[in-house]
Amino acid sequence: MRRYLIRRLFLFIPTALGVSIFIFAMLHVIPGDYATALLMGRDKASSATEEDFVRVREKLGLDGSLPQQYLRWAGNFVTGDFGTSYSNRKPVIERIIPRVALSFELGFLAVFLALVIALPGGVLAAVKQDTWIDYVLRSVSMLFESMPNFWIGLLVIVGLLWAFDWIPPIAYRELWVDPWSNFQSLFFPALIVGARSSAGMLRMTRSSVLEVLKEDYVRTANAKGLSQFVVLGVHVLRNALLPVVTLAGFEVVFLMGGLVVIESVFNLPGIGKLFVQGVAARDYPVIQAIVMFIALIVLVANLVVDLLYAWLDPRIRYT
Repeated sequence: MRRYLIRRLFLFIPTALGVSIFIFAMLHVIPGDYATALLMGRDKASSATEEDFVRVREKLGLDGSLPQQYLRWAGNFVTGDFGTSYSNRKPVIERIIPRVALSFELGFLAVFLALVIALPGGVLAAVKQDTWIDYVLRSVSMLFESMPNFWIGLLVIVGLLWAFDWIPPIAYRELWVDPWSNFQSLFFPALIVGARSSAGMLRMTRSSVLEVLKEDYVRTANAKGLSQFVVLGVHVLRNALLPVVTLAGFEVVFLMGGLVVIESVFNLPGIGKLFVQGVAARDYPVIQAIVMFIALIVLVANLVVDLLYAWLDPRIRYT
């Protein structure tokens, strides 16, 4: 297990390096820069000279070649210096850290709700194959998967307002300040993102459980007189989880993208909303830091998936 973990960590580092290069390159091939937008946005735009552009780019750290800018940015990022925001000239880390807790809480709650919906629902659909329960669960999962998060969010807000004359709290309160208000603010956004992510996992769980139920060791367990709960929980579910874990790793990518949208819909001050604000202001340090942060979360999620592979099926450790 240790050797397997070391191999995966060695793959993690070059992958993170390649992702950082790609992110930096993609943001800097866009025509124009913040210095141009800053100077051309003045009332006397025609008075801006080449010296003005050089001075502003040097102040913003945009001087030098792209490789030099990348090495400076990557070196600072590793040490925890994410740069200075172009918008308010404050360190980017000061803008991100207060919002990370919210996004982590929202993401954790969304993943938890997705698993709570997908695993029992998939097992139930498999056990009740070709019954009305199976058809309902599969139909609902396809419905949620076919609708984007922002549309479901708008429907939920309108539905709550129409049916109960209630909307989620406009002002966000931290968990340690007001737990109930925090739960009200995050439950429906997390439920929407989690329901969207659970749709594919539910159908994958159903298919995987149906395959495992046909195995000889499951028939043997049933012949021993074990209860259906023990057979499903001990003998079936663990062996059926491998493809579900694979799909869950992909869902983390869509979940992080869903947070960017859902935080804007529900007016939550997380990193997703900050990302939208950074794009609107062409604030490259903020955009780079958030995209790299999300990319690292995805890479860590893939690493966790690989470790779960080895735990669920020890044969993977030796391949």
